[in-house]
Amino acid sequence: MLQPGDRIGGRYVLEQRLGLGGMGEVWLAELEGAGAFRRRVVLKMLAPERRGDAPIAAMLADEARVVGALHHPGIVAALDYLETEEHGPVFVLEFVDGASLRTVLKLGRRQNAVMPEVLAAHIGAQVAHALHAAHTALGRDGRPLDVVHRDVTPDNVLLSRAGAVYLGDFGVARAAGSAEIELRDAGPKGKRGYMAPEQARGGKVGPHADIFSLGSVIAEAADVDCGPALRAVIERATAEDPRDRFADASEMAAALLHACPPPNDPDRALAEWVQTYAASALLPARSSAAPVPRSDPPPAGRPSAGDPRRLERAEPLFAAVPPPRRRVLKAVAATAALLFLLLPVALLFAAPRRAQRFLHTAITGALEPAHGRIRITASPGEAEVYVDGAFRGMTPVLVEVPSGNHSVRVGSVPLGRWRGMDVRVKDGIEYRVEVDLSR
Repeated sequence: MLQPGDRIGGRYVLEQRLGLGGMGEVWLAELEGAGAFRRRVVLKMLAPERRGDAPIAAMLADEARVVGALHHPGIVAALDYLETEEHGPVFVLEFVDGASLRTVLKLGRRQNAVMPEVLAAHIGAQVAHALHAAHTALGRDGRPLDVVHRDVTPDNVLLSRAGAVYLGDFGVARAAGSAEIELRDAGPKGKRGYMAPEQARGGKVGPHADIFSLGSVIAEAADVDCGPALRAVIERATAEDPRDRFADASEMAAALLHACPPPNDPDRALAEWVQTYAASALLPARSSAAPVPRSDPPPAGRPSAGDPRRLERAEPLFAAVPPPRRRVLKAVAATAALLFLLLPVALLFAAPRRAQRFLHTAITGALEPAHGRIRITASPGEAEVYVDGAFRGMTPVLVEVPSGNHSVRVGSVPLGRWRGMDVRVKDGIEYRVEVDLSR
């Protein structure tokens, strides 16, 4: 199980997990370069139980290949791709210091704040430009990549602290040369509620499907009270027939900017809105004084903890004191023996359960490890259960685990759907986890 501070590929140090799913994990990490070079990045890796799954690994490799070929300021950039023996394939991405559009909208509505339609249109136009760059991208051989994102949702639109807009997560994108993994009864790629009709039917999809999804995203951001000009753009983008939608994403971007001219400084306006209503979603800036975990050897001239040179020069740990008098030692020993005999009896009367544990400790020398239980159910049908990367059975299942944090993944291979979550377990408590795999 991965933990903060673990080093991946020799130069990426994990900071905190950002996401957990049935297929993989997403971590915030720090790239340690030569000298004082540091940069925050995002690592996308397979779940522990999926590291030997060649088809799933091929999907991550395809995503790295496709994103690596895309160059646009509005697309989260690919930085590196590793294949490690211990952790499997690792895809390294640019870190966007901000939050997803879904999170920003959710936090705003909790405060009865609706995003101004000029900002919703601006976000839509920026994503449309990024989509157009992806749709028209060429491979290294000069041939079209034929990229279709297929998962344009508020979760995959990122807003930076400075007000920049990014499109990310090409995990289910279709492109020329990609290995399409078909699972029985898995259904179409993408998320219900944002899919174009032809995509939801499992038909052939092209750039027009992404235009439909983006129209749905803008409609959610602008809410139902947007003006007629923006509503007309949304209605055209989400037309039932792909031929009635915009010819390409660039045309849609132009229509959005015409319907809602952006403010003089849209980045600043968006940054202020995010800071006002969604500041709690932003990661705190890392203190420059915080120690950076390293696995480098100590600098020359400074012996390590186990170096015999250090032992030779070690200063005494305690100052020299005269030995205690023998009569004092006897009195202390007698007092300690008396307390040892009387304390268990007192505890038995005051707190029986604590006393029993104390007596057990006195006999065995250690407390039994604390445990809790997680009862996991799923619908529809049975599902596989993995706890901390280890298979624990099919649902419904009761899993006993030590107290502490545990990663739980529940999914169905036939359905192609997985859910991941973190569960904090306390001693003697049973937790219930119910997973819906129907959507």
